Amino acid sequence: MIDSNCNFQKSNSEDSITLYKYRWIIIVIYGLFNAINYFQGFLFNVIANIVEDYYGVDETLTQMAGLVFMIAFIIIFIPVGHFIETTSLKTASLVGSGLTAVGNCLKLLAISPGSFYWILISQTICAIANVFMLLTPSKLASAWFGAEEVSTACAIGLVGTQMGVALGTVVPAIIVRSNSDKDVVGDELNLLFVYVAAISVILFIVVILFFRSNPPTPPSFSQAELSTTQDDKVTYWLATKGFLKNKDYLIVLFSIGIGYGIWNSFGILVNQIFLQSFPDDDSSEVGILTSITCITGGCFGTMIFGYILDKTHKFKIVAFTVLLANTIASIGQAVCFVNSYKLGVMIIVPVNGFFSGSLMVLGFEYAIETTYPTPEPFGAGILYAVVNLSAVLYVFIYSAVANISFALGQAIFVVSLAFATVAVLFISPELRRRNANLKCEINEGFDKKVIE
Repeated sequence: MIDSNCNFQKSNSEDSITLYKYRWIIIVIYGLFNAINYFQGFLFNVIANIVEDYYGVDETLTQMAGLVFMIAFIIIFIPVGHFIETTSLKTASLVGSGLTAVGNCLKLLAISPGSFYWILISQTICAIANVFMLLTPSKLASAWFGAEEVSTACAIGLVGTQMGVALGTVVPAIIVRSNSDKDVVGDELNLLFVYVAAISVILFIVVILFFRSNPPTPPSFSQAELSTTQDDKVTYWLATKGFLKNKDYLIVLFSIGIGYGIWNSFGILVNQIFLQSFPDDDSSEVGILTSITCITGGCFGTMIFGYILDKTHKFKIVAFTVLLANTIASIGQAVCFVNSYKLGVMIIVPVNGFFSGSLMVLGFEYAIETTYPTPEPFGAGILYAVVNLSAVLYVFIYSAVANISFALGQAIFVVSLAFATVAVLFISPELRRRNANLKCEINEGFDKKVIE
């Protein structure tokens, strides 16, 4: 047990801070089923021109196949967050991976040229599943990992999302090639959908058999403290009222919302931007470029900055550095696209991705630090809703402006990032979750051990 001063009364041998080796299996499973879901969000972006020609739809409908993921999150993240808090991580994971499997199986009905509506239905189901996955990484990391590794664990889980994006941009471009023969395109789409459906079903079974919600004993002092106050339920309404008075959290919403929102919008617009700058190139080059970007940024960057956060806990400095580098790289990216400098684009976009892709783990962990002890899905959920709203707005703003001035469309991204970077300087140095762990460590209430 633990009292209000963070003093522990050890009633039995199980009252200890314990790290279980099984936590690595849990985070890998999460990363895998997260990857196959995120694969869907960018599945049609890189082959947008082929999809539009095959199904006879316009650019707006093709973009909607990706935008539906952002829109779904904005609409249902509150009830989903409540569902996760009142059930368990395993239940949420079963729903998320199960809906992904159902949605991907429905794509097998979308082979004929007149069946694009099945694509939208399946994408909507996968988008709903995506909400269950996006609200759980910080909660999962906190539930299973120690205070000195929670950001790294969250980063490992989020690497799955970036791998999904990377594969979702390069694999479709490899399998589905531009071809005047619609029968050939249909066969290639069918092959792609079969692979995706099979993998989704397998991962759903893995979640059923091996995924667990929580370890037998807490992995950190902050989790132990939360476990003693679990009866004090906090609603989204009460949490939101508290967030509106939390200056640090509001700045995190603004800065990360803009920064990562712009990066997500770039993922939707990449085919359009690339073809505006290089009209004679095909979609495979876009896929390769985006894949390299996601691997360098989303994977390596996320892991590196997650590790740095765990070792230094310098959230403000890291956030400012990442956003500043992001802004500088975006300037170079804009110059290269406007001047159609392909080599420059191939170099600077992955560099930009290294920093932009890292904003996801930084944002989630910063949201938790500034809102503790509010349940993780609340703060992280509102943050990602802002990110998605920002992404949707930037997609529509860019699409409208770029038709008038390509350079102005790029400039909007850069100026917005500059404002987001400066705003971080006004965040206070207080880290609530970190302080809770330090307070408990000083009181030395629990023994800490690792279960092999």
